[in-house]
Amino acid sequence: MNELKSKVKSALKPLPPFKKVMVGLSGGMDSVVLTHALKSLGYEVIVAHLNHQLRGEEADRDEAFVIELAKKWKMPYVSKKAVIPEEKNIENSARHLRYSFLEIEREAYRADLIAVGHHFDDQIETILMHEQRGSGLRGRRGMRLLKGKILRPLIDIPRREVAAYATQHQLDYIMDSSNLDTSLERNRLRHEVVPELRKIPGFEEKMRQISRDAAHKLDFLEQEKIAWKEIYMADNTLNRVAFNKLDADLKVEILLDLLGQEDIYRTTLNRLTSFVASGKTGKEIKVKSLTFVVEYDQLKWYRGTPEKLEKKPIEGEASWGGYTIKVSNIKPLYVRSWKHGDRFQPSGMKGTKKLQDFFVDEKIPKYDRKQIPVIVNDEDAIICIGNLRFSEKHKHLSDKIKIEKQ
Repeated sequence: MNELKSKVKSALKPLPPFKKVMVGLSGGMDSVVLTHALKSLGYEVIVAHLNHQLRGEEADRDEAFVIELAKKWKMPYVSKKAVIPEEKNIENSARHLRYSFLEIEREAYRADLIAVGHHFDDQIETILMHEQRGSGLRGRRGMRLLKGKILRPLIDIPRREVAAYATQHQLDYIMDSSNLDTSLERNRLRHEVVPELRKIPGFEEKMRQISRDAAHKLDFLEQEKIAWKEIYMADNTLNRVAFNKLDADLKVEILLDLLGQEDIYRTTLNRLTSFVASGKTGKEIKVKSLTFVVEYDQLKWYRGTPEKLEKKPIEGEASWGGYTIKVSNIKPLYVRSWKHGDRFQPSGMKGTKKLQDFFVDEKIPKYDRKQIPVIVNDEDAIICIGNLRFSEKHKHLSDKIKIEKQ
């Protein structure tokens, strides 16, 4: 068996068995070799191509080449044209659109996995780019053989071996002229930086070792993370004191669990870590779709903004926010959110107190305060604050007003 095919077969052997695979075929050497190798190994291959329409006639040429190749090799294929949104990072938008397209078509064709043609030279470039951005362990690990449904069978095979395979099997492929544009970071690394680094003895093996070491440490951290979260995290809350004592890499892994790994940079993680360490009670920070709030020794997070709840009458039973309110033989009563300036006399106290100060004393997180039902009469006098406290004047009603969190 050819050496490249043998390496691919060995790489795939430990994975769960699969038969049908969708290959993202651009028409370039890497994806053509990948398609040929997988087909030769007996996998059922479906070809998928997305024309981003960013390179005019050349992009149309690529699409036509892929369709002809699929027909020649008697493989099912799907090819579509895309419109890339006009955003600052067109390359990133195109990548998101491409993987979304591949996943939709994978499901449509009931393929087990999506295979893409990244090889070890791509891995080197990826690790160097990540290191430059300070992306930590995950950046040093680089791309994985299998992540979700994305399979990279060539990821441990150098480009020179991919090229040798293409020559040996006389495979036709096309060149993407944009790969020569050294104003792009990856191309600059590929054509100018990596060739110089390869002159260093043992450079390639050193890059493999960096990736392996990072992968091993991440596997270890995964177990530590699971154990830590069981003790110190619950209900969108983590223990700040315990978190601040952790190793920096473990902190990152915990935060990535909350934020997701997509489009998160080290600077963002460092900013959030510093916030957890030094933020004062009541301070908040928004990262992606989450709002993080410091509440004493805890860090809480919320998705989106608090629900706006309007004042409403209570007739027997009412649902309000996350609470159920039941009233027996008292009317008229209303439920509303607290507002600035609210005062009441908590049961057992002689004087009145600002509701804001009451919440502080009770250590109610700032974000939660407007979600707590405030029961008032038709004169807007406060009768009780959720299931926390009745007013002194109305404490005799405690057996007639029941408030439960749903």
